[in-house]
Amino acid sequence: MQSPEYSSDSQNLAINGNLEYVYRFPGVSCNACNATYGGSRILALEAPPQIQNDPRFRSRWPISEQEHAAMQQEVAGYLDADCAAFQTFKPGDNFQPAYYDNQTVPDADFLWPNIRSFVVSERMKRIVFDGLVGDVEIVPVKPRKIGKRNDSGLPSGLDSGHPETLIEPYYQILVRAESDYPKGGAPISICAVCKHEAFDDEKRELVMHEEMWRGQPIFLLRTTLYVIVTEALAEKIQKAGATNVAFVPV
Repeated sequence: MQSPEYSSDSQNLAINGNLEYVYRFPGVSCNACNATYGGSRILALEAPPQIQNDPRFRSRWPISEQEHAAMQQEVAGYLDADCAAFQTFKPGDNFQPAYYDNQTVPDADFLWPNIRSFVVSERMKRIVFDGLVGDVEIVPVKPRKIGKRNDSGLPSGLDSGHPETLIEPYYQILVRAESDYPKGGAPISICAVCKHEAFDDEKRELVMHEEMWRGQPIFLLRTTLYVIVTEALAEKIQKAGATNVAFVPV
């Protein structure tokens, strides 16, 4: 399942807009395995108030594994939650809220403003995705700059002070289920400290095979951001008349 093809980048942006995450964990530069990396996973968790004015949580610049583990424990303390280092939280993780900007008022059932998640209308959430909780997490987006710019140079949504009134509710769909590793795609090593998985990209075949399926109707092809859905789920979405979504056989 993916976005349709667009005639231009400007058409893509006009239809889908942009989704921004302000608060995040930085990347890591691990002295144990010499890997420097940061992912783009989107958490369903709201950024704790204690980190919202902390510049450490606005940067992707990598820090040492010791500093990173300490930041993870710090956030877990704010949330009163247990924390397994580099498992509960990972380098590059993004916190909510997700701020949605679009110079046009969106009206499609599916929006594709982010490489890590897609966004759906309230209608599509109700018809399709409410029944998939467990395989996905559903989080509202926060409208920020909506509508054409006016004479003041500011988006009309900002002038009103209530951009959320300009559009119907939209929701991020965070796909959590995954397939098994693709052929040749099992990690060749996993760092004991930062849990970084190293792969042999020359051997990894990014193809979905039936034996990799774990029974979920929607899931990610493991080690990728490809969203896979079953034929039955694709038909349900299509019969609902969903707009701005395409399906490609795998």
